Amino acid sequence: MRNQDQSVRRHDAWRTLLATVVGGVLAAGGGIVGQYYASQFQFSSQVHLQKVQGQRQVYARLTGRKFGTIQLYVSRYEAMIFSDYHEARWKRSGSPKDSLDLQEAQRWMHRSEDLVFDIVKNNQALFEDLGTVRALFPDAPRLRELVERIRAFKAVKTSKPARDASVEELARWKEESVRQLQALIDRDYGGPIEELLAYLSQNLPAD
Repeated sequence: MRNQDQSVRRHDAWRTLLATVVGGVLAAGGGIVGQYYASQFQFSSQVHLQKVQGQRQVYARLTGRKFGTIQLYVSRYEAMIFSDYHEARWKRSGSPKDSLDLQEAQRWMHRSEDLVFDIVKNNQALFEDLGTVRALFPDAPRLRELVERIRAFKAVKTSKPARDASVEELARWKEESVRQLQALIDRDYGGPIEELLAYLSQNLPAD
C-alpha cells in the first residue's frame, strides 16, 4: 500500500513538473512570438514613416525646383533675346568696331551660354527628384504621364528681329519677345511641374 502511495505521489509530482515545464515553454514561446510581431510592427511603422517623410520632402523639393526651373529658362532665353537686340542695333548702325551694342551683344550671349551649365545641373537634380517620386508614390498611368511630360522638355525657339527694323521696332520686338517668352516658359515648363505637384498633393498622406 505504501509503495502504491509513493508511486501515486511520484506520478503527481511528474505531472506537476511537466505542466510547469510545458507552461514555461509555451509562455517563453508566446513571448518570443509576441516580441517578433511587435518588432515587425515597429519596423513596418518605421518604414512607413520614412516613406511618408520622403514623399513630403520630394514634394517640397519639387515646389522649389519649379520656380528655379522657370527662372533659369527665362533668364537663359531672355539673355539670347537681349543679345539679338543689341546685335541688330549694332548691324543697323553699320557694324562699327567700337560699339557698346556689340559689347552688350557679346556680354548677353556669354551670359546665355553660362546659364546652360546651370540648367543642366538643375535638370539633373529635377530628374533625380522625378525618380524619387516614381519610387515613393504608387505606380499609376497618370503619374507616369505627368513625369514623362517633364522629362520631355524641349529647347525654346526664339524669333529673330527683322533685318530692316527701326530702333523703335527693335525695342518693341524685344519687349514683346520677352513677354511671349515668360508666358511660354510658365506654360510649357512650369505647367507640367505644377500639374505633377497637384497630383502628388492629392496622394500625400494626411497629417
